[in-house]
Amino acid sequence: MTRRSPILAALAVAFVAGTFAAGASAQWAWKDDNGRLVYSNIPPPPSVKPAQIVRQPGAAPEAARASTPVYGEAEKPAAAPAPANTSKTYAERDAEFRKRQQERADSERKAQEEQQKSAQKAVECERSRGYLRGLEDGARIMRTDAAGNREYLDDAQRAAEMDRMRKAIRDLCN
Repeated sequence: MTRRSPILAALAVAFVAGTFAAGASAQWAWKDDNGRLVYSNIPPPPSVKPAQIVRQPGAAPEAARASTPVYGEAEKPAAAPAPANTSKTYAERDAEFRKRQQERADSERKAQEEQQKSAQKAVECERSRGYLRGLEDGARIMRTDAAGNREYLDDAQRAAEMDRMRKAIRDLCN
């Protein structure tokens, strides 16, 4: 056996004993009416005021406790709300997730439809402007009626068609 072995064994025993001693030490400390410090593993009696409590289980160190306000029963702040998903079951959270997915898909589909309508409107606007330019330049415009007969627009028909196109452009292009 080497010289280090007894030293290491003594250190290990001291460490284990210190750990058990720290766990067995009093968790509560308060000053009694005479100003003496009382240590205990049970809470102080109700006659001890919160300002007299020096240490309690799970409490912050003394310096941090000094800056923390002490609340009476009537002054306690409202409890923080519970996190949103802690009380919901997996099925409820899954249903909410699926609902959000469906809403997102619907909004994307709606946005795509709006984009297609906007593109179609732009095409119709450009087509109407080109047709109006042709009417204003005096190009001969030929129509086919329901019977399949072809006819050219006269001046009155051309003026009516230009008015119709201006209204269409005002509606489509704005």
